[in-house]
Amino acid sequence: MKKERPSLQTGGREEPLRREKEVAPQKATLRDGTVTWDYLAPGIPDELFCRDAAVPMTKEEIRCLSLSRLRLKPEHTLLDVGAGSGSVSIESALLLRQGRVIAVEKEKRALALLRQNAQRFGVSNLEIIEGAAPGALAGVGRADRIFIGGTGGRLPEILESCSALLVPGGVLVFNLLLLENLAAALHCLKGLPFGPPQVLSAALARGQPLGQKTMLVPLNPVFILSAQKEEGGP
Repeated sequence: MKKERPSLQTGGREEPLRREKEVAPQKATLRDGTVTWDYLAPGIPDELFCRDAAVPMTKEEIRCLSLSRLRLKPEHTLLDVGAGSGSVSIESALLLRQGRVIAVEKEKRALALLRQNAQRFGVSNLEIIEGAAPGALAGVGRADRIFIGGTGGRLPEILESCSALLVPGGVLVFNLLLLENLAAALHCLKGLPFGPPQVLSAALARGQPLGQKTMLVPLNPVFILSAQKEEGGP
């Protein structure tokens, strides 16, 4: 039986269904030490960033999950506390074309990487603040979204400061490695003006070649904690 092609009714006559113009897939390119990343979706490969084994970096998969929880809009201001090598800051800056990112970091080696990555990806809407939170957060101004990648042992004070800086209805996302820190963060949030927090335990593995076969190599499990600040507050 002959198949009929789909058609569109146009002014009483049938026209073949037109295909959308095919677009060549975009690619991330590294040239002269700079990276062009034109995708709308997050997921910059880790190897495109300047890295240092001694400086923590939010891995690609965890970064994607964290950014999805942040629910960014193009005009938002994002505060990244404990920015490390800057993978979240850089990827967010590329998404926030009409907004900006404020990255706070205290470690010299991390700051050097952060600046190198900002130059490598050509982001101009990223402000870097050198110093330890919560002290370095003074004068930062309000933020629509806040990402916490590290607290340096000052979790309660940093959460309290971030709560004050976050606009009503804003979203806080916090990456944690340790159960004890997760428990402490949940306890602190109970005393702050946030709605019920969400916790995601991400235990992922990447496939790597093993001879002619493939084995799964696990990444460090990470807790992704997110909470929305209550509306109507300060």
